[in-house]
Amino acid sequence: MRVRLGNPKEFYAGLVFFAIGLAALILARDYRVGAAMRMGPGYFPLCLSLLLMLLGAASSLRAMRMARGEPSGPWRLAPLIAILLGVVAFGALVDHGLVAALLALLIVSTGPRWMLQPLELLVTIALLTAAAVALFIYGLGMPFSLF
Repeated sequence: MRVRLGNPKEFYAGLVFFAIGLAALILARDYRVGAAMRMGPGYFPLCLSLLLMLLGAASSLRAMRMARGEPSGPWRLAPLIAILLGVVAFGALVDHGLVAALLALLIVSTGPRWMLQPLELLVTIALLTAAAVALFIYGLGMPFSLF
């Protein structure tokens, strides 16, 4: 029996979400979970990985139930590589300040879109950086240095 996928991209994205959630669940299995009132270090990874697995399974099942859609085109590797390099740049620069790391992440991960929409990207990057700084440093009180 062959399964027809209505939306192959959504199906495979769901599988990736499920796999990432499963990997997080396996990696965090040794952490103490605790309870809702006294959360341990494993409580948040457990909840997040279960939600990610649920989202991935729901997305994949939904894609299998959809009516046959248009065939997906070839996978473009440039955006995937740009996002991966952006995350690597963030990790490399986070010790030098949150603003520099966020700017590197956002600038590198947008990749070739700079040629098409430079003004929109500048505004978006400025707003995202300000929101992340406000959330993590001032809202949550995380011990990151700004610069």
